[in-house]
Amino acid sequence: MDDSTSVLIALIVGIALVVGMFALIIPEPSQRAVVALDRLDIAVLRFGNGSSWPGAEDTLRARTETRLVNTPGMTVYSRTELDQLLTEQTLGEAGFLDQATAARIGSLIGVNKLVTGTVYSVQATAEDTSVCEQWAGGECIASVPATRYNVRVLSQVSVLNAHTGQIERAADVSGAASQLVKEGGTFSGYDPLIAASADDIAGEIALLLSETYTRELRYGLYREVRPKRQGFVGGGETQRFAVGDGAAYLIVHCTRIENGDSFVVRWVDAAGGEMQRTEDIVARGDWREYRLPLDGRSPGRYAAIGELNGMQAFRIEFIIAT
Repeated sequence: MDDSTSVLIALIVGIALVVGMFALIIPEPSQRAVVALDRLDIAVLRFGNGSSWPGAEDTLRARTETRLVNTPGMTVYSRTELDQLLTEQTLGEAGFLDQATAARIGSLIGVNKLVTGTVYSVQATAEDTSVCEQWAGGECIASVPATRYNVRVLSQVSVLNAHTGQIERAADVSGAASQLVKEGGTFSGYDPLIAASADDIAGEIALLLSETYTRELRYGLYREVRPKRQGFVGGGETQRFAVGDGAAYLIVHCTRIENGDSFVVRWVDAAGGEMQRTEDIVARGDWREYRLPLDGRSPGRYAAIGELNGMQAFRIEFIIAT
């Protein structure tokens, strides 16, 4: 078997695997709802630094704040205003955040969650390796020396209740990054790798908060629906129906909830009158399909409302036209 035949077979196998993988995937509904179980007004306090790398704690704090600002369901207090206020209140240099101090900070700035932590190790290493520059027949026939620079940042993070000062969640989190530099190339330094590692940690902190205090649903309104494996696939996503369409279909995927959560779907008219109601007990990963028959409905504006544990998760408006 020559090289061209081997490549062709590998290509065919690869395409078959990709096609098979897509056949198993259920596409997510286009819209996303994040429901906060508790008010998430957050202040990211200064981090401690127990490592030998100056400034690692500031990098981690900045990356954490940026990640939380861009995480749905969370409101983050300005770091500049926070530091100024803490300094004015002689709280900025506290080495340890006791319950009384945490509660005082919460009352001063009006948040209910405080995030803080410590960078306790920055591990920076360099190892000799090589980079292949020429391949033939699936084997490397020419390589050059190189150096792989690695960073691993280890930290501890805590989430405190800003009203009581009690620690609600605590976790050890780490991040890592590396850069491969061929002989004669230029290494950009460890600081960018520390920043990339801090990004990993910030993502873990955002996930910790989301997993603890929020739920997530994916949903969409469609003209038709078909089952696929344990889920549903919608066709003709729309917010405009006609009386002759038969039914409006709502697909909901419980992407991140707790098993046993209650979920209610209400179909209402323009005046808020309830036309149809379905109550469910759902679990993480569940798919649900709900339908509103359109026969006999008057033209006008309507809405499908999803409520999770008694809180409105989403409201999707739609029109029935003649």
